[in-house]
Amino acid sequence: MLAVVIGAFLVGWLVKTIRPVPTVVTAWADKYVLQVALPAVIIAKISRVTFDADVVLPIAVAWSVMLVAIVWVLIASRLMNWSRSVTGALLLVGVLGNTSFLGIGMVESLLGSDHLASAIAYDQVGTFVGLALWGSFVASTYGAGESGWRPILNRLSRFGPFLALLASLVFRVIELPDDVYSILNGIGKTVAPVAMCALGLRFTLSVDRTVRVPAICGLLAKMVIVPGLVFLVAVVTASPQDLAWSTSILQSAAPPMVTAGVVAVGAGLSGELVAYMVGVGTLVAFVSLPILSLLL
Repeated sequence: MLAVVIGAFLVGWLVKTIRPVPTVVTAWADKYVLQVALPAVIIAKISRVTFDADVVLPIAVAWSVMLVAIVWVLIASRLMNWSRSVTGALLLVGVLGNTSFLGIGMVESLLGSDHLASAIAYDQVGTFVGLALWGSFVASTYGAGESGWRPILNRLSRFGPFLALLASLVFRVIELPDDVYSILNGIGKTVAPVAMCALGLRFTLSVDRTVRVPAICGLLAKMVIVPGLVFLVAVVTASPQDLAWSTSILQSAAPPMVTAGVVAVGAGLSGELVAYMVGVGTLVAFVSLPILSLLL
């Protein structure tokens, strides 16, 4: 999956450098991910996710990391006077990490398969539920359209991932047939390549300062400062080498989430900022995460 993620991004980037692709292509890719593939993943995962005492720590760290990142973005936005579009984009890609397509693979390859249970808990009950809840809220609140609670509720009622989250709660009680889960998981596997290719088609290293500054601030917070805080807490309370803590530290340092970027773009937030942060963050992670693992 790691090879697919980076390969899809590089293909999209290469195609863009050779010949510009009509915006309708990326628009349809985003719509497919938001309205079809991502809802399928949410229903398949959340309707069957289990809570276990052994994975409480990674889940707690995941939600704490998101909360700290949200506060960081809001404070930085106020100090830097960033636009609503930039702030909304950062509240998604600067808060939610790629703990699934990239994070779980990195944890298994760098820390060992015995860390997988903690990594999956961090991703599914932490980041992924965060995407469904927080992502829906940010897209409806900061996205294009009228302000006020009624327009926000109206957009939320038509937002595929949020509706899928509600459906998944029902399907925790009324279990779907196994064949349906197989179909949903099959559709869900297309999220990473389609989303990453679409972001590659938007990606460029040459961006304006109004994009570069918030992107760097967001990446530093997401991949350096917040994981550093988690590491310090681990040193004080236990040990960074502890299985649950080491997994949580590595997952907290994951680059911006691909699907959070698609949600941001679909909501009309800063597409250039999203593509830059997800692209640069993913490329950096292939170096930064192995280096961080040496301390765990």
